[in-house]
Order: sequence, then C-alpha cells, then structure tokens
Amino acid sequence: MASLSAPTLDDLITDVRNMLNQPDPNNSFWTDQELSSYLNEACRRYFTDVIMNMEGQFEVQADLDIVDGVETVALPADCFKIKAVYRKVSNGYEILPYQNNLTSGYQTNGNLVGDFYLPAYQFRQNNLVLRPAPSGSEVAALRVLYVQLPETLVNGGDSLTGNISPVFKDLIQMYAVYKAKMKESLVNNVQVYGVAQESVNSLYKSFQDAIRQRSAYPQFTTPFSP
Repeated sequence: MASLSAPTLDDLITDVRNMLNQPDPNNSFWTDQELSSYLNEACRRYFTDVIMNMEGQFEVQADLDIVDGVETVALPADCFKIKAVYRKVSNGYEILPYQNNLTSGYQTNGNLVGDFYLPAYQFRQNNLVLRPAPSGSEVAALRVLYVQLPETLVNGGDSLTGNISPVFKDLIQMYAVYKAKMKESLVNNVQVYGVAQESVNSLYKSFQDAIRQRSAYPQFTTPFSP
C-alpha cells in the first residue's frame, strides 16, 4: 500500500485519470506518458517552494575525495544547491569558507596538509574549486550538504519522495489535471480548465501554509525606519 506522501507513479496516474473521468488509458484523450510528463513538471516546479520554506527537505550529504594538485572536485550529478562544505579533520569536520574574489589573485598550490589544509571554495559548472589546491590525495576529505534535485518518475513503480507534506501529492496531481485540461482546451478551442485551475490555486495556498510549519526557526519583521 502506498503511503499518503510516497505513492508510485502508477498510483499518481490512476488518481489523475479518475479526476479526468477517463480511467482507461486505452480509451483516453491523454496517454500515460503525457500525464507522467505533467506530474514530473509539477515536481520540478513546486520543489523550489519546498526548499525555500521547509528546513531539511530534499537535503542529503555526500563525501568527496581530493586529489593531489587538482583544484576541482566534481559535485554529485543531482546537486541543485550547496548548503555547506566541510573539511574532515581528526576530531570532526570544519566548515570551509565560500570565497569568490575577482579583485585579487590566489594561490594555485599550498603546502598545508592534513588538518591544516582548510581551503576556501567557489563553483565552476558542477564542480567545487578549492583554493589553494590540495598538496595530497585523501579519500572522503570533504563533506557537502546539498539540496538534491527531485528524481524524475519514469517507471510505474517509481515513488514520489515520502519526506514531504501529503498536500504536495495533492498539488502535483491537480497540476497534472490542469495541464491535461489545458491541452483539451487548446485542441478543441473550448475553455475547460477553469475548475482545475481554481483547484490548483487553492491547493497551492494550502501547500504554502503547510510547508511553512516545518521549521521552528524564528522569523522577524524589521520595522520601517525612515
């Protein structure tokens, strides 16, 4: 049985088809491939709201190696945004500073090794750039905490992430219904997506309210001071 917030792609498509009143994919205006595309589009679209408002969601960590004399370290392919970069030391991990200074030079090689090697970093494409470059190779020398891109649902058994509010499932399903009715409207030149659009807007508001309950970090309003 699928959980409230981690249904399979087949479960999601079935629910969308029921809302569209076309449960049989062999006798339908929309293919399963189309509906899968709409569902994945919704995941990509609304996941940015999640990471902006929900502490810890879609966050994972990875340990990366460093190589002697090589300043670049490849980030995981699913990395969307880096939250922190740590250097492994004898008694734990030290956070590394982000530095992207375009007004001064930098060292290409340093002679610090072990716990004394605490470089700054910046980004180049999907890589970390360490300044200065390491003077030795080390396995799992860096630990990165990053926001992971949502996986694309391809096969029927692929599951939506379970680490999210159940209203996320409702929202992406209704978004798929809305996109499906948009296609029907364009093909038949008759507006039939209005109800679905209103439902998406209503669920989006509920979704925003729900995800903002995740973090207990205080929010303050700065008073206007002319």
